[in-house]
Amino acid sequence: MTVLKTSITAGLVALTMTSALVATAPVAEARDHFWAGVAAGAVGGIIGGAIANQSGPRYVEHRYYDVAPPPPTVVYERTYYREAPPPRPRCHFEWRENSWGDSYRVRVCPDY
Repeated sequence: MTVLKTSITAGLVALTMTSALVATAPVAEARDHFWAGVAAGAVGGIIGGAIANQSGPRYVEHRYYDVAPPPPTVVYERTYYREAPPPRPRCHFEWRENSWGDSYRVRVCPDY
């Protein structure tokens, strides 16, 4: 929208300046009034430029910056561990004798 508005404003300023030059052409030919015409043109250009560059509400594009995330919150929790139970003795084999004196192997496992 602003490009269209600027183009229309510039076209109207150019049309105004051209019509002013055409209307005052015979006067500008007079040798006594030459500098007055130049001054009038300069003043008209300044006024036209001020009209064309009027500042009004404009859209400003927001800029987004990459911001590093905050560091994580460090929380220390006290933990209580039970002591590990003592290792269970493994089963083992023993040699035993029966009442006649014969030897045999027996698997012995502790009973808890």
